[in-house]
Amino acid sequence: MATIAVRYAALSGGHDGLIATWGRIESHLAELDATVARTADMSAQTLVSYLALKSRWDASAADRQLALHALASMVGQAGEQYRQVDTAMAAQFG
Repeated sequence: MATIAVRYAALSGGHDGLIATWGRIESHLAELDATVARTADMSAQTLVSYLALKSRWDASAADRQLALHALASMVGQAGEQYRQVDTAMAAQFG
């Protein structure tokens, strides 16, 4: 018979870590936007080039954020489902 060992703290920590990573990325992107906004000496061509690259970065970052959020949600759900099954099985023997 196979045994499944679940560490609830690891699942919870994984979920929390993914959410924290999402927050850090958002914070870094906001910091970058603020830094660029304060840079008044950028030439027009430099700014246009930067904004074009930033647009691509933002699209990629948005996709990454969606993936991180979905992964965090799935890890959280897995932990909850394991906990429910564990509780139900314990009730059968208790």
